[in-house]
Amino acid sequence: MSDAPNAGDAAESPSPAPTAEEALHTTLDADFEDVIPFVQLEHELADFETVQVTRLDQMIEGMLGDDVERTALLVVCHPEIARDAIGIDQQLAGMLPCTTAIYEREGEDCVHVHHLSTTKAIRDLGCAPGDCEDDVEELVELTGERMREVWANIEQYEP
Repeated sequence: MSDAPNAGDAAESPSPAPTAEEALHTTLDADFEDVIPFVQLEHELADFETVQVTRLDQMIEGMLGDDVERTALLVVCHPEIARDAIGIDQQLAGMLPCTTAIYEREGEDCVHVHHLSTTKAIRDLGCAPGDCEDDVEELVELTGERMREVWANIEQYEP
């Protein structure tokens, strides 16, 4: 397993935005095909609803004929986060739902699980109306609480 926040090498790709710097990242010593449903289940146990599981590698190969490393997207939405986001401004629904990437890298014997916070992106990109910073910070904190629960379980109960 790796650490969270972002375990990426800062010297290779500096991340000026807090959203990227504070990303959740871990690695699992398990089969890629087993990691996808495991990570999905851990999100669902924390009350995230699965919206879609997409195999980017298969989509790219099927549509472009290009072979890329195995990559899946787990797209989820938590009802409280969605409610609070649209309570701030319904336009924020366009930034939802949350996505966790699951991928392999050539030459590595692990599977990466990486999550960039949608609500932190809302904050950092200034997507919400200017008079609701406190509401956005509460939304970021709620999302963080829910995702920390997911991450703790992923790291504790690695398949």
